[in-house]
Amino acid sequence: MQESTAVPDAIVTRRLTGYRVSTDHLDYLLEVDSDMRIAQWLSGEIRSTEQSRARLGRWVRMWEETGKGFWIFQDSDRCIVGHGGLFNSPREAGEVEVGYVIKPAYWGRGLATEITMAALKVGFESLGLQRIIAIAQPANAPSRRVMEKCGMIFETETLSPNGLASVRYAIDKETWSS
Repeated sequence: MQESTAVPDAIVTRRLTGYRVSTDHLDYLLEVDSDMRIAQWLSGEIRSTEQSRARLGRWVRMWEETGKGFWIFQDSDRCIVGHGGLFNSPREAGEVEVGYVIKPAYWGRGLATEITMAALKVGFESLGLQRIIAIAQPANAPSRRVMEKCGMIFETETLSPNGLASVRYAIDKETWSS
């Protein structure tokens, strides 16, 4: 187990503040898990209340067990805009992945890029990671653009465990630092 104190409980970007996910965030997760505009790019299906509750439990345990996880991000009006963070990739053994979701009302404002840059900074500067990957569906051009804006480089097309076609991008610490 890694020290969970290596990463902050809260991170602040230019426009957002992210707080470590907790059981208090169930309403947020129910909202995003029931929105097909989001689900089409993740699992491809709407999650049930039970599935969302179980997922939130996994997210909370992830922080405890790995010292990595998601932050829930709020804007200056304290409205939740989305989540993002770092986790051990379930798709690529031995890799750490950055992931993010923005609620549709906040799409097109650069918030996913802001969240991803903050997560990459934590990964390289606080956790001392040497490499971080990101995964998206090939047709998810906005997500791919976020990865590119963050300096990530396309590596390959692959299949996710659920059978969805995916693309993998990556960035290493040396590239991040330059």
